[in-house]
Amino acid sequence: MASAGLFRIAARNLRKNLRRTLITGTAIAGGLALLIWTGNLQEGSYSSLIRRGVSTMAGHVVVQADGYQAEQDMHLLVEDTESAESEVQAALSAVSPDARVASRLLVQGLLQSTRNTSGVALVGVEPSAEAKVSDWHEKVVEGGEWLADDDKQGVLLGEKLAESLEVELGDKVVLMVQGEDEVVHRLFRIRGLLRTGVADIDGFMALATLPAAQAALERPGAATMVTVHLDDPSTVPEVRAAVASALKERKVEVLPWQEALPEMYQFTVLDRQSAQAMFFIIGVIVAMGVLNTVLMSVMERVREFGVMLALGTRPSQVSRIILYEGVVLGFIATGVGLALGVLATLPGMHYGIDFAAMMGENVEVAGVTMDAMIYPQFNWAGTLGSCAVAWVMTVLATLWPAWHASRLEPVQAMRQV
Repeated sequence: MASAGLFRIAARNLRKNLRRTLITGTAIAGGLALLIWTGNLQEGSYSSLIRRGVSTMAGHVVVQADGYQAEQDMHLLVEDTESAESEVQAALSAVSPDARVASRLLVQGLLQSTRNTSGVALVGVEPSAEAKVSDWHEKVVEGGEWLADDDKQGVLLGEKLAESLEVELGDKVVLMVQGEDEVVHRLFRIRGLLRTGVADIDGFMALATLPAAQAALERPGAATMVTVHLDDPSTVPEVRAAVASALKERKVEVLPWQEALPEMYQFTVLDRQSAQAMFFIIGVIVAMGVLNTVLMSVMERVREFGVMLALGTRPSQVSRIILYEGVVLGFIATGVGLALGVLATLPGMHYGIDFAAMMGENVEVAGVTMDAMIYPQFNWAGTLGSCAVAWVMTVLATLWPAWHASRLEPVQAMRQV
């Protein structure tokens, strides 16, 4: 009997017991749709986390002083940043002309008001450039104002930091930093407060202009990092190579964001792996359900298979019929599951899914603030992979029942009621 004929028999068998077919197909399609939706939600959370971490803490490509990544010493700086930025821009003109470049200087010290003193992580930024690559300017509490490029005394304090110092807008604070030879004191006036929703950031961070931070550290023209921000993250290797080539005469290290933010990158890798393990377990559970259903179907049709064997149907053909039932059922259920998964993802992509009730307005992950509003994002490689796995596991679940049916003795099978 030709394969086409066996496929027709398999399809007829599925239609003959439509209730069982619908229950099994619904389990497969529902499980697959859940996996697709969950995978897309997870991809959206990773995208949000990476976008926020890259924009506020590093860049898609980061230029740092040689050895800074290992030592994290605030005195290891990229010198003559204006020249460095020009060299980076020249390198980008060929490979990514739309890329944005910004320099940052990270300073750790003590911040003193007339009432209290607190540790602080001051970040010197280029306000106009920073507003194009991060959303710090959107975190300024109402009543405050974003920094001006020529403001050498203004500072933005985390809201909790301001509370611990007991200061308000317009008050003066003094930054104390260990310079090259002695402690440096620098006077600042509070222009605004920052609210991210993460206590560790709001209670420890401050922003000032790059020149002001350079003056506080007594290192004019220096920066901790020159960051490159790309519209297309897939071009990171190409951009990194171009920037490294342009700065080969300088004592700097040029890193992709994965190396500049290793904790965040490792978090996404480990979380993906744990999710894949969970998805596999769910797939096995669904496959066991399919196996149970198909085996029950075979046991109910023992007499029918006995008659077929007695009439000359070869055992291999009987097993192929059952396998083809799994192929057809898997194909249809996978298609339905794919459609349901896509339809379930689309509203979330447009409106987002708010997890504020579970995690608060923002949550810190690997030192990075992530929004509670998550927008799922299609991961087509993962989606199609899930579909392939669902189909394969459905077919594999029919192997044992198919083998069992091929081992039936015609006479004994026909006697079974």
